[in-house]
Amino acid sequence: MSTKPKNTPRAVHDRGQNFLIDHAAVHALADAAGFQAGDAVVEIGPGPGILTEELLSRGARVLAVELDARFLDDLKAKFAGQSLIIENKDINEMGNAALAAALGVGAGGYRVAANIPYNLTSRIIERFLTEEPRPASLTLMVQREVADRLLAGAGEMSSLAVLVRTYGDPSRVRNVPRGAFRPTPKVDSAVIHIRVRTGPELSSFFGEVDKHRYFELVRAGFAAPRKKLRNTLAGFFGTPANAEEAIKKAEISENSRPEELLPEDWLRLARQRQ
Repeated sequence: MSTKPKNTPRAVHDRGQNFLIDHAAVHALADAAGFQAGDAVVEIGPGPGILTEELLSRGARVLAVELDARFLDDLKAKFAGQSLIIENKDINEMGNAALAAALGVGAGGYRVAANIPYNLTSRIIERFLTEEPRPASLTLMVQREVADRLLAGAGEMSSLAVLVRTYGDPSRVRNVPRGAFRPTPKVDSAVIHIRVRTGPELSSFFGEVDKHRYFELVRAGFAAPRKKLRNTLAGFFGTPANAEEAIKKAEISENSRPEELLPEDWLRLARQRQ
């Protein structure tokens, strides 16, 4: 059932604010993340606090990072005496180390939950997956089109999808119609959950391959996503001939395009230049 929040400050279009009012979607997000009593959670942009309330009701310890100062007094009053820390900051100005320290945890000791502005989705996902200490999971409300791209199979991959599937295991929790927000956005949304891989899991995946070199290769491949790899990777491998040889040794078709490759394919390619 959806209810319209009372006395909520007007959304600011330039900040990409669309307030979630559908409690069923909030429950689904919290269920997908598996929040339990005592869990440390970073919530990005709580706004009027509909998700904050759900997290606290499950016994989570919440660090809410809210840039819009208009919400601070209401959040403090509404959740007074509960396990809530509020930071009036831009999430991009607080690194993972600062967030984990505020909650008193280390790598894998916290989770991230958010209904984030769509224009920040890629930046936030990449940051939490690549910056230490990484969270145990990300459960996010994103634009449905973004969710579709992240969960697409070989043939429809993007550089962000490769990054997400390298560092985690993504899944769609549920689609959310545009009517679940106020003001109503022009697109539908989806809740996605990303289980973040542990340090040992990542070490096992990369093996002897340097992860920076791996992602340099992925970026080079997607610099011209519609072109064949033998044409886009010439610079990475030194010459077109070297690129063709590397592709052949990695057992990848010479006519392949980057959107067709999964992380395991990129890894085999990266092994050809150490």
